[in-house]
Amino acid sequence: MFVRVLLCVMTLGVSTAAAQTVDGEIAGRIRDKSGAPLPGVRISATAGTQSREAVTDSDGRFAFRSLPVTAYRVAASLPGFISISGEVRLSPSSPRAFLAWPLEVGCLEIEDVVKFGPREMAPRADAILHARVVSVDGPVLMSARPECRGLPRHQYSIQVLANAPAHRRTVPAQGPIFTRKQGALLKPGLEYVAFLSSDDLATADLVLPVVSGLIASPEAGELNGMPVAQGLKLLGEWAQARKP
Repeated sequence: MFVRVLLCVMTLGVSTAAAQTVDGEIAGRIRDKSGAPLPGVRISATAGTQSREAVTDSDGRFAFRSLPVTAYRVAASLPGFISISGEVRLSPSSPRAFLAWPLEVGCLEIEDVVKFGPREMAPRADAILHARVVSVDGPVLMSARPECRGLPRHQYSIQVLANAPAHRRTVPAQGPIFTRKQGALLKPGLEYVAFLSSDDLATADLVLPVVSGLIASPEAGELNGMPVAQGLKLLGEWAQARKP
């Protein structure tokens, strides 16, 4: 009886050792949200202190072969897109995994961000408002880089004093306010001419301060020093003259 038990244990040990030597594989194809393949995506597969890296080819494909069968933390990153990661468990019964991850557009590089002036922005904005900031706890959002989801978006309540005439949308209840300057904040009690947009990636990006009834921003070009009412009228004309 003792010999039989010993033989069983020895057989089990050999089987387990064989299972641990099974070569694993993690492969996949990375695309964007439209389904187009993404080349150049950096992929890492990490298990404990061991890590492997690969880069997707022109068809968005990658593969890690001859992997020990265990659990891996797999991450995918590409500049201009939101990184993604997840756990992949390889086992003797399932030694292979295929990942079909879509990447969403994220924080664009500075040089990739399109900057518009007032004339270019007018037909692109959902609304152009002359507004007074009431408080810093309302539904209107402002971000220096609206496409960067990791950066804070400051909240504001605003009082709409006027809007550009004949614009596509008059007075919205809320919407992002974008600013050209990094970290610029709106201050309660002050007035601004604000370009509002619902498209986070249309980073057209102006919030023009109003001082004593005049638009006061050198970046506003020909609007700088113009009375607000006259500036809104001109912006309305620009908005109608150039359709997006």
